Amino acid sequence: MAIKKIRNQYLSLFLVLSALLGIGVSIALYENYSIYRDAQKEELAREAYISKAMLDAVLSDAAKILDVAKPRIEQAINDGRLTDEATYKILQQAHIAFNSFITNTAVQLSLYIDENGVVRATSAGVEDKKLDLSDRLYFKTLKDNPKLAYAIGNLVKAKTNGILTFHIAVAILDKSGKFRGVITQQVAAEDLAHNLSESIKSLADAKILVNLAGGNIAFVYPSLQEQNESNPTPYFYIEERVHVDGKTRGVVEIAATKEFPQEAYVGYAVSEKYGLVTTVSLTVKKVISTFIRDSYLLITFVVFAFFLLAYILWRFYKTAIEIATTLMISFTDALTGMQNRRSFDTQFPRYWKDALRSGQPISALFIDIDHFKRFNDDYGHECGDLALIAVAGAITHCVSRPLDFSCRWGGEEFAVLLPQTNERGAIQLANEILITVRAIKLGPPCVPNAKITVSIGIASMVVTHQNKTDDLIDMSDKAMYIAKQSGRDRYAVFDRPLPEFDI
Repeated sequence: MAIKKIRNQYLSLFLVLSALLGIGVSIALYENYSIYRDAQKEELAREAYISKAMLDAVLSDAAKILDVAKPRIEQAINDGRLTDEATYKILQQAHIAFNSFITNTAVQLSLYIDENGVVRATSAGVEDKKLDLSDRLYFKTLKDNPKLAYAIGNLVKAKTNGILTFHIAVAILDKSGKFRGVITQQVAAEDLAHNLSESIKSLADAKILVNLAGGNIAFVYPSLQEQNESNPTPYFYIEERVHVDGKTRGVVEIAATKEFPQEAYVGYAVSEKYGLVTTVSLTVKKVISTFIRDSYLLITFVVFAFFLLAYILWRFYKTAIEIATTLMISFTDALTGMQNRRSFDTQFPRYWKDALRSGQPISALFIDIDHFKRFNDDYGHECGDLALIAVAGAITHCVSRPLDFSCRWGGEEFAVLLPQTNERGAIQLANEILITVRAIKLGPPCVPNAKITVSIGIASMVVTHQNKTDDLIDMSDKAMYIAKQSGRDRYAVFDRPLPEFDI
């Protein structure tokens, strides 16, 4: 029982300490993650603003070319002298005029597209193929709203030179205000991506999007793809969330839905001049995995601490079991397996104090095997040991209540303590022991007719401060001698007439 109790206590201690360690680590990890997550969100907002600023700068450079070329082409139209060659020279001169100011390699070809959507000339020369660009978003936008200052096109593969690009365009109007086509400036997506990669290196796993109205994409980084056939729903969903937030820059958290496949943090910056929304997004899954990777030292320490705790408790447990086993051996009679006199001396003061505190009666039985010396002489010591073991088993069988205590006192003597038990209860138990011992049948090497009996002394009292701790055992010991003097194989109660027995 003692070993089982120790095992349960150490298991409980291990579980409690493990739970405390787990709770502490969870709180620490959560706090660290919260700080890390907030820092990542701030970085997303910063990167969105930087990306927006770089995009604004590129578009401003491109717009300067358009601002120079637009009035010249419109004047040529009004004068009736606009030819494809003249258009080419106007676009070329506009480029040359700004070559010393525009250092961004993302600014590529300028194009003039007539009112039917046909390319008439570029800044590189007259276009012979007569390419039809009437399906381009910027052309449709300006044709429907020619008074717009600028229109931005979505990401496409250019039909003129085959590069992945988006466009900034302005409408060309004649003096009567009639739509006469557009001039547009290419912005090379690959070159812009290269510029971004040089400037933005802190969020290598983030995705940068430049959203147009309606879910169209002007630019995406780092996965540069033609977006004509892509599903615009996720991008339109981001645009909606940004508009709901109602600020020019910030961070929104987007839950995973059918519109947006993964939960993500999205930093954004709005370009009021060009009507673009630049977003930098990072999935929550990626934030968590990066945090775990960056926190491997803490996690390794926690795992090490857990196993160290388990090892220390295991060592203490082994030591405690060894000590408990040693104590159990020291408190156990080697022959009978019962508690011994040392155990009695240890336990009795507690029984005595409990009886004093509760005011309940306590009883003691002192038991001695009758004629045991003669029994050993007649049947041998080996048979005597069997007799001691059998009597001990009989007593243990009868003393079955959890709080009762029985032990081998020494030699052929045994003692029983019965807390919260009056004289009547003690007599009942004594009778059970007498009957059980009489029924003992000893096997070899004892002879078949080897019989054993016991004499039992009973003492009961309600403990007061006037009593001494030795009184109860002394009284039961004296009662036991009375039982022996009265014929043995019986019980006697201290300070009471001996009952008659049928032997």
